[in-house]
Amino acid sequence: MNIFDISALIGGVVFLIFSAKYLVEGLIGIAARLAVQPFILAMLIISIDLEEFAPAVIGSYQHLTALSYGSILGTVIFLILLALGSAAFLFPIKHPDFPIKYIWMLGGVIFLIFILSLDGLISRGDGLVTLATYVTFLGYLIRDMRRTRAAKMEIEEAEEEVKKILKRPNWYFPFMFISGLAGLLIGALLVIRGTKAVLYWSGIEETILGFTLLAVSANSVELVEAIIPAKQGHPEVVIGNVVGSSFFQLLFTTGICSLIHPVQVSRAAIQYLIPAVIFCWVVLLTIVWCRQTPRWVGFILILFYIAFAIGTVMLGLRL
Repeated sequence: MNIFDISALIGGVVFLIFSAKYLVEGLIGIAARLAVQPFILAMLIISIDLEEFAPAVIGSYQHLTALSYGSILGTVIFLILLALGSAAFLFPIKHPDFPIKYIWMLGGVIFLIFILSLDGLISRGDGLVTLATYVTFLGYLIRDMRRTRAAKMEIEEAEEEVKKILKRPNWYFPFMFISGLAGLLIGALLVIRGTKAVLYWSGIEETILGFTLLAVSANSVELVEAIIPAKQGHPEVVIGNVVGSSFFQLLFTTGICSLIHPVQVSRAAIQYLIPAVIFCWVVLLTIVWCRQTPRWVGFILILFYIAFAIGTVMLGLRL
């Protein structure tokens, strides 16, 4: 491993952060010119997480499916423990209005992924199941968000962002779409190159490396996206981002990755990583049930994440 590999990893993360933003802006502008409803444009901002999606897909394309699978599970744990924990530690939050039914639904999705993983392979047929589940969930979410009080703030903020984006000149949107798409591809390739170098240099099991390094690299921007709404006093946005991104990764990203190449599921994933995700889901359920995340809970969540990261790396070195 050399300085070029480290630079590729860091540079790829920067590319992902900015390119995803530009791609979404271009997509929104083009969709608006096709008379797509503002509410649907707002849902694009709320429901799409390209920074995490692109590296997982590129990894699958390069036959590193175990790496992609690990990054998907790692993203869920990163969001629940580190992103939510950091936001609560800096700005203690209360979230009395967040619908707990979405947490139960997330638990069902985790169980679905567990069942599909038991035979050691998420096939293309399994991928179609997860994609169909995601489309069903998204349709229900769009219908429910129109009438759920807890979601109004998030929708209104997204619609305000859409209005700002649409003030740009017409030529801006195709340019941003093409530039963002190219940048996202370059960023994902760079991140995968850096991650592969670490994989070969360290000898850590592929799934474990995806669970730690790739998940952290691809989700670094999620820390900021969790902290800002917590600071602004919008806890429902914090929880909503965590839950929505988890649905997107577990269902949509897994589905697309498996359609490219059937995803290999290691024994370590079934025995250690999925139980870790289930544990984090129980933590999230408890937090939403109690309707608040005080500073001390946020601190404990951060400690949990550090412990998971260290534990999984040590496990990866032994495998």
